Amino acid sequence: MKEKEQLEERPALEREARERAAVAEVVAAVLRHDLRNRFSSIRNAAYYLMRQTQKVELWKADPRVETLFQVIDSELDSAEELLSAQVLTGLEEQGGQLRLCDVAERALARVAIPPSLRVERTWQEQGLVEAEGERLMLLIRCLIENAVEAMPDGGTLAVRTMRGEGGRLLLEVSDTGPGIPEEQRKRVFEPFMTTKPGHAGLGLCIVQRMALRHHAWVELKPGEPVGTRVMVSFPSAEEAGA
Repeated sequence: MKEKEQLEERPALEREARERAAVAEVVAAVLRHDLRNRFSSIRNAAYYLMRQTQKVELWKADPRVETLFQVIDSELDSAEELLSAQVLTGLEEQGGQLRLCDVAERALARVAIPPSLRVERTWQEQGLVEAEGERLMLLIRCLIENAVEAMPDGGTLAVRTMRGEGGRLLLEVSDTGPGIPEEQRKRVFEPFMTTKPGHAGLGLCIVQRMALRHHAWVELKPGEPVGTRVMVSFPSAEEAGA
């Protein structure tokens, strides 16, 4: 019996592991970008100091000065090589054609939605997208979880699929929460940007990165009449294969 239970739990545990790996992948990418910027600043500062030092007697009097600048340059090269190395996250998977509304339905099933929320599903479009299943699932889950968190006192969560301009497939997730102030809307996709205590501020950053992997773009709009709407526009499978 115990063996059977473990076998039944394995798919769920594997999914959770892949999702954790995806989050780790995003965090690592953000940190790599930040570190590269800092290394660039250090390299520029070291170059300026070296040029200034070459003008004074110390440069000729102590050969160790030139050696130390070479060490700085060499160590920065090594650090940047490490950042560029490919890190396996355990989330590698083959892409395939998936029905966007089916993945959205499965994502809804994975999120703990409180009884105080009303859920509206509208699958106007049931077209296919070229996608990596777990990454697409994570993208949609992040949007749904963000919407749920925006309505602690209840409200309406709406998830829709529809056809957009140029034959693109659209996914819209909206809530009836308090909305996002206009001055903060420009920064919501930045990593670690959050107004909620105890939150890492990675949800929409993950959404944007996962969307880019699928050649999609994300747009955040005010709700109608209240709340927030997030629209993700995917190329259809036909468009992606063209």
